[in-house]
Amino acid sequence: MRSKSVWAGFMLLLCWLLVNPLFASTNILFILDGSGSMWGQVDGVSKIDTSKQVLKELLNELPKDTNVGLMAYGHRSEGDCKDVELLVPIGPNAPDEVAISITSIQPMGKTPLTYSLERSQSLFASLKGQNNNIVLVSDGKETCGGDPCKTAGQLASAGIDVRVHVVGFDVSEEEQKQLECIASEGKGRYFSAKNTEGFKGALALVKEEVEKIVTEPKKAEITEYFHDDFDGDELKGHWEVANPNPDTFIVENDGLLIISYSPGSFENESIENLFRLKETLPEGDWVMTAKFTIDLQTCVEKPFFGLYDNKDSYIILQGVPWTSGNWSDTGNFAIEIEKNTRGRKSSFKKGIFSTGRVRKGYRFSEAMKAMPQPLLFRLRKKGRSYFGAAKLAGVEEPKWVELEKITALRAKGSLVLGVYQSGKCSGETTAIIDWVKIEIVE
Repeated sequence: MRSKSVWAGFMLLLCWLLVNPLFASTNILFILDGSGSMWGQVDGVSKIDTSKQVLKELLNELPKDTNVGLMAYGHRSEGDCKDVELLVPIGPNAPDEVAISITSIQPMGKTPLTYSLERSQSLFASLKGQNNNIVLVSDGKETCGGDPCKTAGQLASAGIDVRVHVVGFDVSEEEQKQLECIASEGKGRYFSAKNTEGFKGALALVKEEVEKIVTEPKKAEITEYFHDDFDGDELKGHWEVANPNPDTFIVENDGLLIISYSPGSFENESIENLFRLKETLPEGDWVMTAKFTIDLQTCVEKPFFGLYDNKDSYIILQGVPWTSGNWSDTGNFAIEIEKNTRGRKSSFKKGIFSTGRVRKGYRFSEAMKAMPQPLLFRLRKKGRSYFGAAKLAGVEEPKWVELEKITALRAKGSLVLGVYQSGKCSGETTAIIDWVKIEIVE
């Protein structure tokens, strides 16, 4: 019963630890305590025999693509602090070798934890970016004068993506503090096993922590590439304006103010005051975002933001207002992403705001004043896919409204933004663009 309980707990730990979909390969180096104290008994069986049995059974249950290796210390000499031996290098065909090598370990010497960890670093040098784990099994603290906590921290920060986990067998409170420190500094977990039942219970709790680490998605690193908050009193030199009308735009009060009353379209390249960034977009994945405040009152105005090369090649995210109801007394606003590739279009649209029915005879402009402002546009590139989204920042707990992805194999162009009238109208629209930014995602 004792060995089955130990095996069940240890199996839970390592199965959750090692099956990690975020990495190309899973690599484990077992460092087994071969010091003389491992002859000590837990529940009537020596700790070394328990370790051997559990590890042998585990090796048969690991996923076939798991790479394993074995290191031992204190098993060849009674007083040698350099008695650390790599019995089996980390490799894909090592389980049988590890099982055979475990059998030969006979506890004899000291506990050189520091030197064991130092020796392990070079074994992971060529495995960077993979799911690298050290599982250190010990029944005591360092006995050779080293600082294993410091060494574990150096391992974790060495850029080889390795975590140091520690299993403590029947250790004192003082010994446990050092072993816990090793796991903490090594970005791993400590598992206490004072007796068989304690070992089983501790691993059940640790399993939850390890599962969280395994399934938690890797956070993307965001670096700002470009930012313009339209400060000053004129448009900065990194912008160019297609079809410019200087009488209908100005930079003031930390914003780009635009007046729009002329109909236009991307296909005819007739949009007045199309603001185009001269800066080249970064390689790889990126996110670009802009903040608009727009006075919706013509029902044909379209604020836009996106990637534009020419009339036959663009990916544009734009706002689409419209009215509905018997008396045009309901105001609606949607976001739309449109791709044009050599004259062939595809698009997705999703509603972001609706006034609902208001009293009879309400004009569109009156109804749409209820739409919370400002409006944020976001276009995200990931590989060859583009994801459009918009958010009404003026509401409580605003959330991004996401559109289906657009795929473009050879998309090119520059960041563009502005506002235009999609049809003839008798009125005009004003819009303020507060800022625009581009971020690199790694």
